[in-house]
Amino acid sequence: MADLSTKYLGLDLPNPVVVGSSGLTNTIEGVEECAKAGAGAVVLKSIFEEQILAEAAELADASGAGYWHAEAADYIQSYGRENAVDYYEDLIRAAKERTSVPIIASIHCVSAGRWTEFASRFERAGADAIELNVYVFPADPLRQTARANEDVYCDILEAVKRHVDIPVSVKIGSSFSSLPEMALKLQNAGANGLVLFNRFYPFDIDVEKMKLAPGPPLSTPSELSNSLRWVSILSGFVKCDIAASTGVHDGAAVVKQLLAGADAVQVCSVLYEKGADHVGRLVSELDDWMEKHGHPSVASFRGQMRRDMSSNPAAYERVQFMKLTTPR
Repeated sequence: MADLSTKYLGLDLPNPVVVGSSGLTNTIEGVEECAKAGAGAVVLKSIFEEQILAEAAELADASGAGYWHAEAADYIQSYGRENAVDYYEDLIRAAKERTSVPIIASIHCVSAGRWTEFASRFERAGADAIELNVYVFPADPLRQTARANEDVYCDILEAVKRHVDIPVSVKIGSSFSSLPEMALKLQNAGANGLVLFNRFYPFDIDVEKMKLAPGPPLSTPSELSNSLRWVSILSGFVKCDIAASTGVHDGAAVVKQLLAGADAVQVCSVLYEKGADHVGRLVSELDDWMEKHGHPSVASFRGQMRRDMSSNPAAYERVQFMKLTTPR
């Protein structure tokens, strides 16, 4: 068997397949199942900033209230306000006691406020790292400029970094006018890693009932291409680690992201479809590919298809092709 071990956020992972934040990782039983299936690390289900603020009785005057995530109300109703942080600490402790893989706490946040102090509680509970799941929806140009929206990401990161010593990654979307510039800003603000990308619940309209409707909640393999392109571009010049996310449904997708330069690959939707045991299949397919192509370790091929390693870097930037035909 090839050496599948890798490093992500300074942590030693037995393999690069990480179970992403989801309902699958919201209980100790779910975390144990993912670890038993062979996950290299587990990211716990995100705790929402609004939930933390509710417990701290600061909901009314919290900064950034106009940008709360649409899922927050449902989340709070499902899991309750009063014991959110206590429950999360207990989950971290149990996960560390009952599994041997790195455990990454996840916070879904939209502002930098006093809630960031709770990150230190997650560190004391035993979390190996923290993933900040950040998204400011840029729907109102009159309220806040693009630059101000982007500054929120760095403000949150810097606030959390002041309270913890463990590594901190930032999970972001791709909707920036200059994603490379944003990646460098986050790196310079102290990010130990970037997760590319957030996947939001898709938007749809029911034309018969004339009301908003959710789109398909799970990713599809076709969504791999966006993160694959940007992993291949950003991994060549940012100094922080990169985890690829969205559209990873089989071992070939894992290999592609590693070739593009990812340090780790997060999976989620496919586990809802095929069960946590599918993690083992992804790891096995990665191992099979490495054996077939003579790679003794992940390090021996990771990044070989990065943009900066290519003799034709323009191919990584091309977004459309024009077919030329000769008139008869």
